[in-house]
Amino acid sequence: GIGGTFQYGYNISIINAPASYIQMFMNTTWLERTGVPLESNVVLLLWSFTVSAYPLGGLTGAVVAGPMAIMLGRKMSLLLNNVFVIIAATLSGFSRMAKSFEMIMLSRFFTGVNAGVSMNIQPMYLAESAPKKLRGAVALTSASFTALGLVLGQVVGLRELLGGEESWPFLLASNMVPALIQLTALPWFPESPRYLLIDRGDKESCI
Repeated sequence: GIGGTFQYGYNISIINAPASYIQMFMNTTWLERTGVPLESNVVLLLWSFTVSAYPLGGLTGAVVAGPMAIMLGRKMSLLLNNVFVIIAATLSGFSRMAKSFEMIMLSRFFTGVNAGVSMNIQPMYLAESAPKKLRGAVALTSASFTALGLVLGQVVGLRELLGGEESWPFLLASNMVPALIQLTALPWFPESPRYLLIDRGDKESCI
């Protein structure tokens, strides 16, 4: 869950704290490029595009999640899904250095793709892998990790931590940490028995 639905909740939260700083960054960047400041309604429009990129990426991720789960398997899909977060964290982390607010928009899109994939494949993987007696409780952890992500995103976004004017790129890039945790831990987990039997026809590995 740490690299799955946790990311969904976490990435919803962390964009709220630095909103004013990112809008200032957009205006400053445009001023340096053209010598003309942006009007407030244009800044708001750019910010709307930035926020909207996340659910748009989520829709894209949800569409590709099904084929990924069948072609690559549940576990491998979740592992490869972290690539989207690493790309997103790199883009947002270096956006101020590169003086490009477009990198933040692209970053949010890739973050959304990650969320769309994980929200579909993680519950599938857990439900198919959990023992019958624990299946209900294990399936509910998807919602628990979403809530945990929301809370931690709010905490990390405090100005005293990473939500300050100088540290907001690190806040947006902090979603790389859960991705690295999952990349380290998930390879030790088994593949979904249902996937091995039905999609791959590998009865021995399923057993």
